Amino acid sequence: MPGNRITEIHVEGLRSLADVRLRLDGLTVLIGDNGSGKSSLIEACALLQRAASESFSEDLNKIHGGVGSLLRAGAEHLEIGLVLAPEGGSCERFEYSFSLDRSGVILRERLDWVRGELDDSDAVAEQRIGIISREGGLHRSSSFSFLIDEKGAAPVERTIDPRRLALSSFGEFPPHWLIREALAALRAIDVHVPFDTTARWVQRSRGQPSPLRGAATIEPAEALSRFGANLPNAWSALKNDFSDAHWRETMDYVRLGLGPDVESINVRADPGGGSIALRLKHAGIDEQIPSFAISDGTLAYLAFVALYRLNTKKSLIAFDEPETHLHPELLQRVLGFFEAMAKDRPVLLATHSDRLLDGLSDPAGSVVLCELDERRATRLVRPDPEALRDWLTDYRGLGDVRSAGHAASVITRREGE
Repeated sequence: MPGNRITEIHVEGLRSLADVRLRLDGLTVLIGDNGSGKSSLIEACALLQRAASESFSEDLNKIHGGVGSLLRAGAEHLEIGLVLAPEGGSCERFEYSFSLDRSGVILRERLDWVRGELDDSDAVAEQRIGIISREGGLHRSSSFSFLIDEKGAAPVERTIDPRRLALSSFGEFPPHWLIREALAALRAIDVHVPFDTTARWVQRSRGQPSPLRGAATIEPAEALSRFGANLPNAWSALKNDFSDAHWRETMDYVRLGLGPDVESINVRADPGGGSIALRLKHAGIDEQIPSFAISDGTLAYLAFVALYRLNTKKSLIAFDEPETHLHPELLQRVLGFFEAMAKDRPVLLATHSDRLLDGLSDPAGSVVLCELDERRATRLVRPDPEALRDWLTDYRGLGDVRSAGHAASVITRREGE
């Protein structure tokens, strides 16, 4: 995985997210009413991932509908950023952020290296080194300055399209090592939404195929793609690109969720050539079940196993409503995958499932409530550990506490307090 951990994301002016800072450490689970900002935080992660691409401006408009469709009513700009902490555990951190006006012009973009320095009173003071600096609007943001090293050299200024992010303008050879690190971290953000396991007859009715149920063009797979479109290639990689021990362990996870009679997950060449499709094989039954006939929950679970077993190089994994299609027992298995992945990188989930909350190993440290204040702006609130501990003497988990109507007595600590 990349050498830096994403420890915080900051969003300003995105729908209900008027000004939100979310700390990320291990597993973070967002809960709250519809429209409270959970999915907007997930989308902000996708926008950060796209910031590393030269096609950011095109994707912003084509996929996200442009700044105008994202911007909070009355807001003048949209700003998104993150904080990166080195894996070595030093007090240094890196910060990257960009700000856009309604038309998509870059108002501000910064990549800073923040160091902790001791002054004469032994108090820690911040020393901020600007690696990329850009301020202004349509008339000034056509240029930005950047460092080529950290040894006190004068910044270099470059002219650029005012709608293009500076961070991704250097191609494959950025002039500063921190720009490379930031790009690697952004590219390694992995954002997912519920897997589309729509039944084939429904697909035919609406004329829209499900990417999980059809054949996929043969190509290498290092991770499960968004929507699971490369699921056959992901399982082909799991079976052929790793050791026999890795495959046996992968199948153990499959059987834990789907039963001991699952003999294997296979891929078969499509008769038309150039593509492969998934097959589920049960012990003692010769006929294999093709992906278009696998149940919704089973197919989703196979996608989660692939996500878990292949996702080793991600800086952040974000998933909106992972409970979709899953039986409660399967959901607990999937939650175990996320908690295991969160030991190596931050994982961000948004959920409406009380059963998922009941299964959390550390609900006090994981759960963040998104709620709207009197301005209909999102504020983040975390559980009080002592209060939660008292309630859990009578309830099976935080989800049980919430379903009984007692969440307000437990989730009381504002983010940052």
